[in-house]
Amino acid sequence: MARKTTALATAALAVALLAGCSAGGSGGNGDGNSSGSGSGSGSTGQSSAPKASSQASSQTKAEACSAFQSKVEDAAKGLQSQVSALQSDPNAAVAKLKEFDQSLSDGVDAVQNTDVKPKAEAFRSAYDEMLTQIESIAKDPKSADLSAFTATTQKVQDAGTEFQKVCTA
Repeated sequence: MARKTTALATAALAVALLAGCSAGGSGGNGDGNSSGSGSGSGSTGQSSAPKASSQASSQTKAEACSAFQSKVEDAAKGLQSQVSALQSDPNAAVAKLKEFDQSLSDGVDAVQNTDVKPKAEAFRSAYDEMLTQIESIAKDPKSADLSAFTATTQKVQDAGTEFQKVCTA
């Protein structure tokens, strides 16, 4: 039961994260990188992070979305690539999800734009709620409230969609 729930959680999270994060770059800076969205290297995202932090007071939506994306995209891809391995080890899955939590926190910190910041924070909040539930499920699978967990994964997906909307508007 714990393995199945952890696998479901990890897969749902990876899908939600990649949907929310990859869209942040597609409405971005027009550097020609949009054609490689989702499969490009993280090096182009890293080059825009210092630019965004040096212009924090006047950070555009595109810069904010790019700053967030540069902090979390590689971590999300790494998480997605490990989904099958994490299915067999709930404790390793929780550890990886906690690592991602730090990347997500760094991404939120990189966002200064007043339109994007609340959406990034909402995504992090929904993710935190889901991570808490996953930790609880991993510790005591019999206590799993799957309907509450489903509602929380929906919150993560909805927050990712809202982030995507603000970045592509």
